[in-house]
Amino acid sequence: MDGMRLRFVMVSVLAPLLVIAVAIVGARWVGDEVAADSRSAMTSALDSLPADTQVAGFTDWSRVRQALRLGGSKSASARAALTDDASLRDLSTRSVIGQHTEEMHDAYGWSVADLDWEAYGQAKDGSVMVGKLDDSVSFASVRAHLGKLGYADDDGVWTIDADNNSTVNPELASTLAAVTLVPSLRLVVAADRAPYASAVLETIHRDAPSLLSVRAAADVADTLAGADSVLLQTGSFTCQSASLDDAGADVKAQARAAIDRAGELVEPTYAGRALDAGSRTSETMRFAFGFRSPSVAARQLQVRRALASGPFIGRSGQLEESLVLRLSAVRGSAAVLRFSHDPDSTAYMGADGPLLFAGCPLP
Repeated sequence: MDGMRLRFVMVSVLAPLLVIAVAIVGARWVGDEVAADSRSAMTSALDSLPADTQVAGFTDWSRVRQALRLGGSKSASARAALTDDASLRDLSTRSVIGQHTEEMHDAYGWSVADLDWEAYGQAKDGSVMVGKLDDSVSFASVRAHLGKLGYADDDGVWTIDADNNSTVNPELASTLAAVTLVPSLRLVVAADRAPYASAVLETIHRDAPSLLSVRAAADVADTLAGADSVLLQTGSFTCQSASLDDAGADVKAQARAAIDRAGELVEPTYAGRALDAGSRTSETMRFAFGFRSPSVAARQLQVRRALASGPFIGRSGQLEESLVLRLSAVRGSAAVLRFSHDPDSTAYMGADGPLLFAGCPLP
């Protein structure tokens, strides 16, 4: 994981990929205005990230506030509850600013309490946070706060030196090193470096392709629609995050025996996981894996379904103590597993522990 603190759970909304494609084409700019965007929050968020994004996180803050029964309150107590309760429920794990709610409110004039949604993307060339502000915050206020914090405006890109600035938490200053604003879409774009902020703007303005232009990524994202928190990764990152590399020889032997019984795992092109808050006692987790063809997806569905019960290899207890499989299906070239999840058990949105059914071939 990089220094950006990238941190790595189904409602039955499985919209066809064609709907996403048509929706993307449907929102067009006319001068400085934009047509009403009828797309889902997740589609809009992932469409703002460049095509070469390797890891993407999405948090639907509007839905999270509803799940936590905070309504529209933006009081200090509501902001504190949003920070603490969302973290306890694993709903803010995919956010890079969710733990700084009160600090951002004071310093920047806005926080996740003011966002409809947040997207985070990591690529080889940089990392970016894109947030959609609700109507309660003016962009004039955002600019004023940036100026007071010591940001310098260079042709619309506000930058700050994280090493030499004393008024902003260095961790925040690193995450929000280069900020640019898109008022017509009510977007705040914050990258780790100015050139990457400009590259993301090209994607937002349709001068460069987005992550959803990658068919394999869009296939997987399509199966996770409607979730409160989403993680999407390329195959190589998926393999790293769910691997048994650090396990002992006995655990690896147990994993190999389970795979021998179930069938060999194939590395996915992209994979994702998603959390729907549901009630305080029961949530829904979805895991989706994209492959090169529907036939491979169908075979892998059988393998991964067989690995989704029994001993929790690499951890303690039984998988069913945390995840109970409710549905498995193939959607195009993607295999999907839906589980009911005990929110007081293992948290999965961090994607930082062995999970055999969500992993890759053993070395």
